[in-house]
Formats: sequence, structure tokens, C-alpha cells
Amino acid sequence: MKDYGFLLEEIKNSIQVATGCTEPVAIALNAAVARKHTPGTIQKVEIYMDMGLLKNAMFVGIPGVKGRGVELCAALGMIAGDPDDAMDVLSRIRPEHEELAQSLLPLISVVSREGCQELYIETIISTDRETTRVITYKNHDNIALAEHPPFSEFVPQASDVPERLKEFSLEDIKAFADEVELEKIAFLEEGVTVNWRVAEKGLKLGFGRSLLELNRNDIWGDTLIPHVQMITGAASFARMTGVQLPVMIATGSGNQGITIFLTVAAAAEKLKVSREKLLRGLCLAMSVNILAKAYIGTLAPICACGVASGLGASVGIVYILGGTTAQMMGAVRSMIGGITGMICDGAKEGCANKVAISAATAALSAMTAVSNFSISGEDGILADDIHGVLRNMEQLAKQGMTGTNRIILDIMKNKPRKGC
Repeated sequence: MKDYGFLLEEIKNSIQVATGCTEPVAIALNAAVARKHTPGTIQKVEIYMDMGLLKNAMFVGIPGVKGRGVELCAALGMIAGDPDDAMDVLSRIRPEHEELAQSLLPLISVVSREGCQELYIETIISTDRETTRVITYKNHDNIALAEHPPFSEFVPQASDVPERLKEFSLEDIKAFADEVELEKIAFLEEGVTVNWRVAEKGLKLGFGRSLLELNRNDIWGDTLIPHVQMITGAASFARMTGVQLPVMIATGSGNQGITIFLTVAAAAEKLKVSREKLLRGLCLAMSVNILAKAYIGTLAPICACGVASGLGASVGIVYILGGTTAQMMGAVRSMIGGITGMICDGAKEGCANKVAISAATAALSAMTAVSNFSISGEDGILADDIHGVLRNMEQLAKQGMTGTNRIILDIMKNKPRKGC
């Protein structure tokens, strides 16, 4: 018998509230922990991180301030971050902190670690009294090491979670969603509430406001696919600009949390399904998302809003439409067969477009699957079962795209920018 209790705990572990894009948050949290353990006047700060995290934190909006950049994230963490706030460490940032943080920028150096396939942040703070090293590994809030000299060799602790997740078939996951006690998954409602609030803010800003105008005209209209695009795109745009509102993240990403919670919830709103159907659909979507991330990793060169959270959302919509497991697998193939080429080229406002595309493709893949159409498992990198599809995705992301992050970083660093 499958350990559904383990699956439920992993869903709980994969979500939490965060204010701001999770890569700046992770940097600020790491720096805040280091500063807490290092009394005295700061003389030098050295930061090392994997290229995926550096890419995502480089130019995204930071809540509470106008400036952007990795160095500013770290400085804000040291100036005003409370480690006890965990992934909500930037929620206390105010405009006046930015001026104080700017004074630290000349003391901070940032170096990327090429070849590191897991999320990694290492901050070494040196003051006139002490030196401290803090390492974050694999998960955005996982402080794996905090120490004073002499520094030890960091040896990552292996986890059996990814392999245990891979033991669950799509049939197992659907059975779990069908059978789990409803009140045990009622906590998922908070994710809908929190993220919908951000979407409402986003409908007054840029991309969200534009989508709302389209949604009201006769060309685009307010049907299911435009609706999920509007809600998810608006929420993502608000978050990427640095709006100081919390988001319920999923598997380390606010945009992935937005994609899962709001795609399924917006579809459920249009379809007028029951609370129970929505919760069970979200449960299934979350399970597929964490399974996908077990294969492709925390920060992949491919946009995980499509191939992980969008994938989960698509299967979740099939569920609330009353579809079969075979139709869910059809949605998996159509989703991966249609959206896989979308790269992750750093966190920024344009991610809202990718979230909206992922949400729309998720809804389309689900509805065509329920109508008994899907892309064939013989196409391209697809397969006939979910693990076959995800194994191929893993090979593509971890082997086929080994140089992608480096090239994207080179492009981002060398292009002219206005006002950054």
C-alpha cells in the first residue's frame, strides 16, 4: 500500500508564504542569518551562488525598495532582515532601508559557481570582530551550514525524498486525491486566498490591467482560457514588480505557486465546481508538481511554471472536469509536448507572460484531453506514462541544457540597461 501520509507531508512542505521573488528572498535570508552571527562593523562580504539563482535574482523587483540586484538583496538582508521570518524575510523592508543598504554595496562581491546543479548560496561576512560563513543548499530556506573559522568542507546531505516520490504512479496520485480526508487538505484554501489577493492588485498594473481590458471585449472574451490567463498573469506581474504582498509559493517559487493555485481555482470558478472538487483538484495538481520537480530539480534552465506547476494544474483541471486517469495522462503529453521549449531567462516582469502562457496551455491541454484528444506518446521527448515523460525532461534539463544558464547569464550581463 502506498504511503499517502508521506505524499501529504511533502505537499505541506512544498508550500509556504513569501513576500517577494524567492531568489532575492533566499539571498536576503542567507545574509540575514550570517549577519546575526557576526557582530562588529562589516568590512567585506563574499557571496557565491549557482548560476540559476544568480540569473533569477539579478534584475527582479525587490519588495519595499526601488533598486534591484543581488548585492542589494544581500545588503537588505543584513540591514533589516530577521532570520526568524524565513521566506517572509523581506516583508519588513521599508524605503528608508534602501539608503542604508546602498552604503554596503561597495563591500559586497558576487561570484557564480558554474557546474552547480542544485540551488546554492554561500555568504562569508567579515567584520572587525568576527567572520561567519552561511550556506543555503537545495531549498531556498534550507540553511545547511553556519560556522566560524576554521571553515569545514561542505558535504551535502543526501535526501531520499525524490526517489520516494518517484514510487507514485499517476493512478496512485489520483487515488490519493480521491481518498484523502477533505479537512486534511483544507490548508490549500489559504493558497488560493493569498494568491488571489495578489491577482486583484495585479489587475490594476501593467500586464494585468491590459489583460483585464482584453477580457472585457468581444475579441478575446471572458471564457475559461482567457480567465485563467488574466488571473495568473496579473498575479505574477504584481509579484515580479516587487509589490509588497505575500504569495503562497510552491516548490520554492512564487510563480509556480501562482500557476498552480490560481489556474485551478480560476478554472473552478468558471466551471462552478464545489469546494471539495476544487480542493481535491489542487491536491492532485500539487502532487504532480512535486513529482515533476523531483525529476528536474529546484532551478532548471526550463521554465518550471510550464513543465511542473503548469503540468500539475493541467491534470488538476482534468480532475475537476471529471476526467479519467487516461485523460490526465493525455493532458500530461499535450502539456509537455507543447510548452517544453520555454526557457527560464531570469526572474522579471516578463515572467508574467510565461505564467499566463502556462496557465492557458494547462487549461487547453486539460479540455482537449477530456474531449479525448492529446499528443501521441511517440512524439519527440514524450512517452506513454508520466515517469517516462519526466525522465526525458530530466535528461533534457540536466544533460542537454548544461550550458544554457551560462549563456543566458552572459547575455544578461552584457546587454545595455536603462535605469538598473
